[in-house]
Amino acid sequence: MPTYLLTWNPKRWTWHDLDKSAKKIRADQHITERWSCGVNRSIAPGDRVFLIRLGMPPKGIIASGWVTSHVIEDSHWDTKLARDGKQALYVEIDLDVLLNPETDEILSREALTKGVLAEMHWDSQSSGIRIPDHVARELERKWAQFLDLRVDTSLAIPEEDLADPSSYLEGSTKQVILNTYERNPKAREKCLRHFGYNCAICNFNFKQTFGPLGDKFIHVHHLTPLSRKGGQYKLDPIRDLRPVCPNCHAMIHKRKPAFTITEVGKLRGNK
Repeated sequence: MPTYLLTWNPKRWTWHDLDKSAKKIRADQHITERWSCGVNRSIAPGDRVFLIRLGMPPKGIIASGWVTSHVIEDSHWDTKLARDGKQALYVEIDLDVLLNPETDEILSREALTKGVLAEMHWDSQSSGIRIPDHVARELERKWAQFLDLRVDTSLAIPEEDLADPSSYLEGSTKQVILNTYERNPKAREKCLRHFGYNCAICNFNFKQTFGPLGDKFIHVHHLTPLSRKGGQYKLDPIRDLRPVCPNCHAMIHKRKPAFTITEVGKLRGNK
């Protein structure tokens, strides 16, 4: 699918609710942002986007998501230019990951200088630049690897831990600088061991489509959002979690309260 790079320079525009939005995504809540796409009018719903922070350190990829609108022309994001009647182009995006660079580790600009990733000009001041397909595939792999390592990889969990049918504790808050809902990687792994890596709604399998790049890639959806659990609770990975692709996951959270898996399945014509 087409993949585009959106840019954010905090020297030029202050993202006042960044921390609030990042917290919502950690709590499995749906977030839609309108973002400038430069002069690009070709971006369309369903396209993939990555957001890079430039201008001041730390620099690097801080977010990813999916385009949910056609290009919109509206008042310029720069208030001075807007007062002069200037317009800008925007798209709406559903974010699946958003990191706060003031408190979170991000995928650094330096990490984008190696191998295939070095073929992309990452320091463009213009938003909406298309990422070449082969670079986008490598970026997806690097991004997934970075997120797994940042949280806690669950690829080497002992079999005896997975064999235990008891529930796992999940949702306990961990005090760092802010409170975040802490996910249990063992619960995710047990869910995927049981259900596999096909989307529970559309049956999409990333490995079948993208080969090794898509191996073991899938979102895991909480049937009841952690934010509604209100603290630590016992989670049953088989009862409470389901694998879903990013597209279906975004559709689930297009409404508050979220759609059920069954409802989204009916919307796409599942019997």
